Amino acid sequence: MNNKINEHCEQLAGLLLKQNKTLALAESCSGGWLSKVLTDQAGSSEWFLGGVICYSNKAKRDLLNVDTTQLEQFGAVSPQVAEQLANGAQSVFNASLALSITGIAGPAGGSSDKPIGLVWFAVKHLTSESRSFKKFFKGDREKIRQQTVETALQLMIDSLS
Repeated sequence: MNNKINEHCEQLAGLLLKQNKTLALAESCSGGWLSKVLTDQAGSSEWFLGGVICYSNKAKRDLLNVDTTQLEQFGAVSPQVAEQLANGAQSVFNASLALSITGIAGPAGGSSDKPIGLVWFAVKHLTSESRSFKKFFKGDREKIRQQTVETALQLMIDSLS
C-alpha cells in the first residue's frame, strides 16, 4: 500500500473511532480496493461494517436497490446512481457513514460524454442527504483506480472533519 493511502486510512480510522461512527461502502470501478485497504488496518472491524462490490447494473439493483429507471436514464456512472448506491449501502449496513464509487477505469468503455477516468463518488451521513462529487483521473486503469481510492479516503476524511 502506498504511503498516502496508508496515512489516509489511519486518519479515517481515527476520526471514525473518535466520533463513534461506522462505515459502509458501495464500490463499482474500484472493485473492492477501498475495502481491502481499510481492512488492512488492524482493528477496522470496530468501525468498518462492510461493503458491496456492485460492478454490474444487476448487482446495483438487486443488492443496493438502485432504481432501474435511473440506471437507464442516467447510466451507472452518474451522480444520481452514485447517490443511490451510497443510500443503499448506508441502509443495508445501517452505517453512520456510507461512500459509493462508480466510474470508468478503462481501457475501454469511455465515450465523449463519459470519458475514461470519470468517477462519481457519493457520501451519505445517517442524518443528511447524500452528496455526489465528480472527478476526472488520468493514467492507465491501475492509476485511475489508485487515484479513486485516494480520493474516496480524502472525501470521507473531509466529511468527518
